[in-house]
Amino acid sequence: MTATPLPLRRHTRMQTTALDEAEEVAGRVMSAHRLRATRPREFGSRVHAVAIGTSTLLSALYEGEAEVTGRVPMDYYTAVLALSGGMDVATDLGRHRIAAGRACVISPGERLCLRFAPRTAQVAAKLPRAVVDQAFSRVGTEPPHGLTFDLRVPDDSPWPGVLRLAASTVDRFDSGVLPASAGAELERMLVTTLLLAQPHDHAAALTRCGGARGHRAAGVVAERIAADPVAPLRPEELAAAAGVSLRTLQEGFRSRFATSLTRYQREQRLMRAHRMLSGSPDGTTVADIALACGFVHLGRFAQDYRAHYGIPPSTTLHSNRRVAQTERPRATRG
Repeated sequence: MTATPLPLRRHTRMQTTALDEAEEVAGRVMSAHRLRATRPREFGSRVHAVAIGTSTLLSALYEGEAEVTGRVPMDYYTAVLALSGGMDVATDLGRHRIAAGRACVISPGERLCLRFAPRTAQVAAKLPRAVVDQAFSRVGTEPPHGLTFDLRVPDDSPWPGVLRLAASTVDRFDSGVLPASAGAELERMLVTTLLLAQPHDHAAALTRCGGARGHRAAGVVAERIAADPVAPLRPEELAAAAGVSLRTLQEGFRSRFATSLTRYQREQRLMRAHRMLSGSPDGTTVADIALACGFVHLGRFAQDYRAHYGIPPSTTLHSNRRVAQTERPRATRG
């Protein structure tokens, strides 16, 4: 095999001309796959890999034309940059040709087939799903539960440069030992840049105001409202108590509960009114219950109640009393 320089040179996992060995070792580094060579006599492979946080940074070289087909669906993200040669990538999202200097991102669960041109060198990062979800929570809202990146990478995307930087940073440690803290920082830098720069199906949530702070604040305020929905707290007071701006809190409610703060308050008050109407003592009126639940305008209360439960509040009240009367034990004669 010709000694073509590869990043991560002090972290060799394999150097072989045997297809079986290359398939086994590369499968342990990434995931189980099938490796085939167009001309087995010309085949040769090298793999270097190092842990960065809980992710894996690697470089690989195929001397001859080769094809890799996944045996199982991937449960991780793969960011790939071709250093030389080129590759054809086929996933559930389509096909893409990657020339030298170009990149792609492969998402979990995708059917995968890679066809490498002779002497293709690459640097890549294997990123667990949990790492990407945690990074999304840091810079955005709640974890995305199934984020999918675009396969193609925009021409001006900065993350391939960050991938190169991560590999060159590892190579600068002369001892060949990458400190765990340095690896964790490289992982964080790479994943955050990938989330911000690479198109994906949850990108809008990252640029929506509020982010993770709004999401958490909405949860805190929602618990407070549910405990006492009648308390005359203005939205500004609730936001101040949660330590965020009103706009951040409002956006948090929209992203977490798919509703506005004021609508959430009104729904909690309606739920309390419904419980009271369903179990009120004789003599209690709809107006009494509406006022007790914070509704000042009785007409608006009746309108909102009917829209929410499909019947007028008086129907709930009278139905409950009819049931109570039929269940009341009859007096026995002496």
